[in-house]
Amino acid sequence: MTKIYLAGSCGIERRTEMKRIASALRAKGYSVYCPFELKIENAWDYSQEEWSEKVFIADTMAIDSCDIFVMISPGRVSTAGTNWEQGYAYANGKKILVIQYTTEPASLMTFCGCNYFMTIDNINEIAESVETFVYLSNCADHKFIKHSEVTLT
Repeated sequence: MTKIYLAGSCGIERRTEMKRIASALRAKGYSVYCPFELKIENAWDYSQEEWSEKVFIADTMAIDSCDIFVMISPGRVSTAGTNWEQGYAYANGKKILVIQYTTEPASLMTFCGCNYFMTIDNINEIAESVETFVYLSNCADHKFIKHSEVTLT
């Protein structure tokens, strides 16, 4: 089973969309790790620093063990945590798909730090796009060409 690390905004305004994306990917048979779903047992018993360290370790271990890293991006201005996760995945040689759901300019670091970058208008198309990426990334001779009609900043 292909393991996907699903990165994106964990804020309240995007959490419902991220849950829908995770559910759609799971319905297609993928194992999906979402940082916002992580539950630290007895979290209230830990200091902020101890809790943060547990989250950091769990998330980096999940990136280490994933087959595909999928970043759902709003454009150039995204969260520091999501950007760090992408950089960590890139530094560790993970296959990275960035899906941007706005027409905002994209960060050049986000764009250059992935195997494939795409923009999408309909959130319901994300699972199918991921499925295509997974299929193509398993083809030994396939070379990805990044979407070229994006404004970089």
